Amino acid sequence: MEINNTVSKTKILLLITGSIASVRIPLLVSQLAKGSYEIKCVLSKNAEKFLKPLSLSILSRNHCILDDDQWSNIQSKPLHIELCNWADIVIIAPLTATTLSKWVTGNADGLIPSILMANIKPIIVAPAMNTQMWLNKVVQKNFEDVQNYENVLSLQPSEGHLACDAIGIGKIPPNDLIELAIEFIIAHNQNPYRKDLLNKEILITGGCTSEKIDAARNITNKSSGAMGLLLSQVARFRGAQVKYIHGPLKIDKDLSDGIKRYEIENSMDLMRVIKNEIQNSDYFFMNAAVSDFRINSNTSAKIPKNKINDHLNKNFELVPDILKTISKSKKDNQVFVGFCAFTGPFEEAKETIKEKIIHKGCDYLFANPIDLEGQGFGSLAQNEGWLFDTKSMVHHIKKTSKIDLANKLITKVLSSNK
Repeated sequence: MEINNTVSKTKILLLITGSIASVRIPLLVSQLAKGSYEIKCVLSKNAEKFLKPLSLSILSRNHCILDDDQWSNIQSKPLHIELCNWADIVIIAPLTATTLSKWVTGNADGLIPSILMANIKPIIVAPAMNTQMWLNKVVQKNFEDVQNYENVLSLQPSEGHLACDAIGIGKIPPNDLIELAIEFIIAHNQNPYRKDLLNKEILITGGCTSEKIDAARNITNKSSGAMGLLLSQVARFRGAQVKYIHGPLKIDKDLSDGIKRYEIENSMDLMRVIKNEIQNSDYFFMNAAVSDFRINSNTSAKIPKNKINDHLNKNFELVPDILKTISKSKKDNQVFVGFCAFTGPFEEAKETIKEKIIHKGCDYLFANPIDLEGQGFGSLAQNEGWLFDTKSMVHHIKKTSKIDLANKLITKVLSSNK
């Protein structure tokens, strides 16, 4: 007996054009089909040279639609209109220079360009092409035009080894990042997402710091860097220029693409990079989990176990409060958001959190519990928390996915700061 699993699934219309990067798309289709999505694939004539329609039909559990189907005798309605009406979200991956040119010039020659002309649903754009083609002034101008469309969420191509054996920018963005963009759009609950951070610079820290004890040991914590990374991607999706300072990322998915990143190791590295980058930032999210302790002597040797207690006792010290230090030089037009993990009942932690926001000198402090099952650490964990401001306002964000929490947190900070 077959079970209908399409009820309440998000409908994804996937437009595939003729780039060699299209060979990665079957993995994306398979990945999405295993989630809460119903997928229909549309192949351009050139894309058919790289992919077999039958394969996409089997992976998507839906008939793969071809250019020749546009004006088929079996169609009772214009196919491009019917598909636009069916979809909740449209993805074009890969987007080639040819299709991009047709789109911005209003050339509806072919099924995919016709869909692009008629579509008013949210559309995720994932370009892929040779580096020289991507950097061509006409292509850049066309892509800039597309980014100004209200319903477009554009992903920049990645850097790396291209199919033409060149090394440069032009690779299709990772499948995990495309899926994250879908989750971001869904998080708006059918409300159009806004590019409300255009022309804003945001500095975000995340992940753990690690402090050296000796040549073989260090002090660190469980932070994965996932929350800071998702804050970074959400801010970028909303139009901001983002810089992310982080310790080692302990996440399974490829979600860091497109973010300017600075990887650090210890608290001194973190402080140095923040000071270098904070000057022009409009918003600063201090999400890094800084190790509370460090050793103030540097040794290149491993301390014998029978001497480790003595070594710690003589050289153990607290790490200075980085947010408090940075907040002393905060400009009037800057907004600083701190983070505070806590355990135990929220009502018991509330007064301590209120004191912390004053002590640290930030504008907001987001407090989240880490002792509840399924919450806290890792990109797949859910989270909830309470956003405090300096006027004792407390806003609760209910338990949700980290991408949804990141989006709601940024929205609340923006709305409270107007």
